[in-house]
Amino acid sequence: MINLVAVYGAGWDGRALVNPMSRAEAATRDTYAVVLLDGSRVRLEIRVAWADSYLAAVRYDDRGRQVAQHEFRPSADGGLALWTAATWDGPDDLVGDEYERRAAQRFATYYRSDGRLLIEERPNGEGGGLRTQTGFEAAPRLPRPGPGDWAGLLTLIGAGPAEVVESDTHDLPVVHDSAVPWQPPRSLQPGDVAGLFTEGAVRPVAGGRTTARIEVVAAGDLRLPSGRLVAADPGWLSDDQAPYLVTVAPGSYPVTISRAHLAGDEEHVRIAAARLTVADRPVARWELVLCDGQDPLDLREGYYYGVSVDAGLACFLDAEQREHYAAWFDDDLPDELLEFDQGGFAMLDGGELIAYSSGWGDGAYPTWIGRDQDGEVVCFVTDMRL
Repeated sequence: MINLVAVYGAGWDGRALVNPMSRAEAATRDTYAVVLLDGSRVRLEIRVAWADSYLAAVRYDDRGRQVAQHEFRPSADGGLALWTAATWDGPDDLVGDEYERRAAQRFATYYRSDGRLLIEERPNGEGGGLRTQTGFEAAPRLPRPGPGDWAGLLTLIGAGPAEVVESDTHDLPVVHDSAVPWQPPRSLQPGDVAGLFTEGAVRPVAGGRTTARIEVVAAGDLRLPSGRLVAADPGWLSDDQAPYLVTVAPGSYPVTISRAHLAGDEEHVRIAAARLTVADRPVARWELVLCDGQDPLDLREGYYYGVSVDAGLACFLDAEQREHYAAWFDDDLPDELLEFDQGGFAMLDGGELIAYSSGWGDGAYPTWIGRDQDGEVVCFVTDMRL
């Protein structure tokens, strides 16, 4: 049995407890950290961010190096399911970033909501070499813990059995700082999507290395007889591209193209985004569009589900038309989709399909839903992430 003392704050920065708080105060918060002490040594840090559906437990060795991290997401039964489990092991003379990233052996297990499992082994850390295994395995689960109830969590991650004593007093160094030492992982955020369709706006592109002037042009009306939108590479429609889960009333909807004219070369034009407008109302919030089987809680920091492009083209069409165009495009794309330039677009069959060149070319591009203040769908925007 391990005896640990729990103290609360915003986090542990490796040297001091940041923004200490009482257990009672932590119980009123969505975000806080628990530092577990073995004598004067920090053994574990539990990071809680309920607003982001996240909990993590970080273990430290005698030298204060991170040697394990277990991350959890909510499970269907109201508890928590293990999301990732990672361990580090390296030479005793390495510390800090060199230990955690470059030279330490790293083993990681990733669980997904559909039962998929990925195991990665990096014997040289991020210095090279990767071995993987895949399979299916249900993620370990436990009831959602809270202040004063950490024993089950510690046992699941292999840090127990432990007896935890709560305390509002300790001998740790303390720092008061508005910047907390950790943040929960968040998937890609939408950014200024509306600005992609502001005529004449000048926006940074290419990672901020240059800018571009936005030109907004109409591409025509897209027919959606089923109301189920598909966004895909037209060359890969035979790959059973799934429609988005969010549907709209059957009808025809205008598609608008955002063209970016790069600074210093106005003739160099790239498609910045494509928008299908459902209603002429202001957008109050944006959210990532999902297809069947996609769970946003499976996404790691900065990740997203997107339109996979392998032919430099993307398109909008109705789900009922996918098989028709998949058969048509099976051998080769028609000239209408091959002859426009990098900043071009085309409509087929009077609005059955609208295609456009994809940003810098091949890659994956997120689609966002714009919703009004009542939560109703206003538009879909595929962002080319220039």
